[in-house]
Amino acid sequence: MEVRSTLSVRDVKRDTPHSPPLAQSRPGVPGQPSVALSTSHRVARWCAAQGWAVHPLAPGSKLPPANCRRCARPSAERPNPQYIEHETADCPCIEAGGHCHGVRAATKDPDRIDRWWSAEPRFGVGIACGASGLVILDVDDHADADRPADDDYLPGVQLPERATAQTFRSGWDTIAALCEVRCAPLPWMDPPTLTVLTAGGGLQAWFRVEDPELWHPAAGRLGWQLDLRAGRSYGIAPGTVTSSGTYRALGDCRTVAPLPSWLEEDLRRTGHHRKPEPQGKRPSARQLLATLRPPKGDAYVESVVRAEVDQVASAASGTRNQTLYSAARALGRFIPAGQLSESEVTACLIAAGTAAGLSDTETRASIQSGIRAGIRKGASA
Repeated sequence: MEVRSTLSVRDVKRDTPHSPPLAQSRPGVPGQPSVALSTSHRVARWCAAQGWAVHPLAPGSKLPPANCRRCARPSAERPNPQYIEHETADCPCIEAGGHCHGVRAATKDPDRIDRWWSAEPRFGVGIACGASGLVILDVDDHADADRPADDDYLPGVQLPERATAQTFRSGWDTIAALCEVRCAPLPWMDPPTLTVLTAGGGLQAWFRVEDPELWHPAAGRLGWQLDLRAGRSYGIAPGTVTSSGTYRALGDCRTVAPLPSWLEEDLRRTGHHRKPEPQGKRPSARQLLATLRPPKGDAYVESVVRAEVDQVASAASGTRNQTLYSAARALGRFIPAGQLSESEVTACLIAAGTAAGLSDTETRASIQSGIRAGIRKGASA
């Protein structure tokens, strides 16, 4: 396969000079002495001035700093008697200006940003996608990444017959192939948009969207080693230093372009965008089940289905995915005996998850994992 865009991709990766940091200086405050700020501090303030919500990343890491002891959920390996049970959305630390819970604490407030980066100048800078009105195309360059089943490097896209597994060495080749099929330029070049070369050899291209709350991440759905960062995921700003190296801006563009229409169509096709949820009262479990075929089991099985669906449909924010997984596991144990089918369990729980405010795409991964665990438990019973 002759991927016409591959050469330009690799030339960009290798030869484009890196520009200076996003922000060179901070205006002085009248009556106060000038203070030398770290690069990350300047970048964080600059990003907030563009309308993007930022949060710290632990020094030398791509991950947010650890939560405080009151917010660090305990485990068997790490007991924490200081933990206080609470929903992330109601965390008093965030309300008080702390940075617990990572992207959930993201802010545009310059005073809060100054407090965070003055306390730890080595913090990296994360950009909360949903709160910033952004989606970020993440092109990975992992030499040891698992190959997709049946060499399906671009799911749902018909590649030329001459394409082989050897054509694809990383996400750079995958995005180049998609551009060739769509007869489109590399999405970060026309029109140009803020683009970041990652410390691991990949790329993050930033785009503006009108409805950020309806976009969500789903790794690999668009293509092999192609991810979309959206919603409650985050990008990493240039200047951030990790143990693998430094994230650097590519070229001179410092503005964010709208998501290209051709790429938006592909991302919608691959399930990264959900339809707006209808307004109105949340349906009850009984209303949901009335639209579904009754289970083949006895009255006990049917009562378990109703109970689990009700739990999912009424789950509180922050617990929905775990509740969904638990319900799928509980119902999956009836599948080996033929009392329920996998399709029936999936249909019931997708309906319940939708009622709880989750998208169809978000529910399927939790449901499938839970069903597999339930089937193993039912088969061994």
